[in-house]
Amino acid sequence: MIKKELFKKYVTQKKVNLVILLIAFLMGLYFDWAVVDALIFVVFIAIILKPIPGRFLAIPALFCLAVTPFLLILEKEERAEEFAIYAYYFLVMAVIMEVYAIRKEEGN
Repeated sequence: MIKKELFKKYVTQKKVNLVILLIAFLMGLYFDWAVVDALIFVVFIAIILKPIPGRFLAIPALFCLAVTPFLLILEKEERAEEFAIYAYYFLVMAVIMEVYAIRKEEGN
């Protein structure tokens, strides 16, 4: 009986989280953000709902930073600027998650 209640609670929480993420994406589209910007916002909301280690967020940040010089060489300044901004978004999220992890460790 307890397993059934826990499973129901888990499924209900998953549905609520999915609805929140869908609302976040639709909100991004409502404000006329680019799809990529709306997806990054959804990632930010998702890591608030279910925290992940910051190192996983540092990987896309490093990728965006690595792509930026190549875009500048190809004279695609606007795209390079967008990738640099995305890198900063992911770096900020990584730092937030690492601070959260440290606080959580200190609480234990």
